[in-house]
Amino acid sequence: MDKIKNTGLNLLIWSEKYTKTDMVYLAKGGFWTISAQIIVSASTFLLAIAFAHFISKETYGQYKFILSMANMLGMFTLTGLGTAIIRSVNQGYEGTLQYAFWKNIRWSVIFFLLTLGISIYYFINDNNGLGIAMIVIGCFLPIWNSTNYYNSFLAAKKDFRRSSIYFNIIGNLFPAFCIFITMLVTNKPIWFVVVYFVSNTLIGVILYIKVVGIYKPNNKVDIESINYSKHLSFLGIIGTIVDNIDSILIFHYIGPVQLAIYNFAIAIPSQIKGPLKGLAGLILPKFIERDDKEIKAGMRNKILVLFVSSLAIIGLYVIVAPHIYKIFFPKYLDSIIYSQIFSFSLLAMVAIPADTYFTAKQKIKPQYFAIIGGFIIQLTFLYFGVKWGGLIGFVLAMTITKILWAIQSLLLYEWSSRKERQDLIT
Repeated sequence: MDKIKNTGLNLLIWSEKYTKTDMVYLAKGGFWTISAQIIVSASTFLLAIAFAHFISKETYGQYKFILSMANMLGMFTLTGLGTAIIRSVNQGYEGTLQYAFWKNIRWSVIFFLLTLGISIYYFINDNNGLGIAMIVIGCFLPIWNSTNYYNSFLAAKKDFRRSSIYFNIIGNLFPAFCIFITMLVTNKPIWFVVVYFVSNTLIGVILYIKVVGIYKPNNKVDIESINYSKHLSFLGIIGTIVDNIDSILIFHYIGPVQLAIYNFAIAIPSQIKGPLKGLAGLILPKFIERDDKEIKAGMRNKILVLFVSSLAIIGLYVIVAPHIYKIFFPKYLDSIIYSQIFSFSLLAMVAIPADTYFTAKQKIKPQYFAIIGGFIIQLTFLYFGVKWGGLIGFVLAMTITKILWAIQSLLLYEWSSRKERQDLIT
């Protein structure tokens, strides 16, 4: 066994001269991250099968619409605090965790008043289901978001084992189980919303308390990183709109049934992105520690590896997708072609190292350019895509804009690096 471990270790060390990456660190953290993602993806897949068999398309579409509304409204909380915690705790300011928890709760008073106002509007217009949903969202989402900061703390501590078990596995399996039990009892979307937010908040509180109890954070708070988080929170507002505008546009222009078909189309590609997106969480603490020169030395190798990996995954998925849907989602065969098209958006993962570098080194200007430019491109493409091409036009627009967004990030990285070199010369 030791011989096998040593052989594997030597292989990883050998590969570092080509990848320009700490492969030992990546393998250690990646093992837990990928293992957890496989379990989460499997549970999400099983839950999707249950939704496809037990719940009507209209109910599922309404449920997804409400969750998108919740995510959109959640942009008025301090979404950038998670990154601030990673930076601060990495530098010894462990008290930033609890400071951020209560700061987000206080800030969320605005969010609660907003959801309350929307709730009253829906009650006045005799839409009691959405009225109740808004109250539930207003009461539980701020607490849920605040408790999830424990995962940022674990990331800063490089405790990927607990992060994977607590945040990814337990944090996803418990709500999924509660949702599954709910669909055996009722078909009303409001109950799925209530169970979703209550179960996520409950498990979040339990795990937050457990992590604080294990680590007993000191009282040191990094105010500078908290201030930086306000920039990230503002950028997060635009990012949240981008991530959820798809459901709102589809629901508004072509209805809940088409929204259900769309959500089943993007479900598997979105789950495939999980391990790749998890790379950002792995490399962020490393990028914070390292200097610019060291990071940039391995940037192109990381991008190339992600590009080749994405192409291989896309090719495989396009081949197997029809068989997956015929076996597990026979009611959603219409989703196959949309899902195959959307899988090409996986190419956007090549921008992960560049985006993570901007965040780690507090490169505010490139982040603003990237998020605002990407937002304008995506909103324009999606609006005209759904208006002129229906669902197929929308999916094509979504796929193209995600790839364009990634290209934009890479160009901004090159521009930023070139500018820094010129500044050093002058």
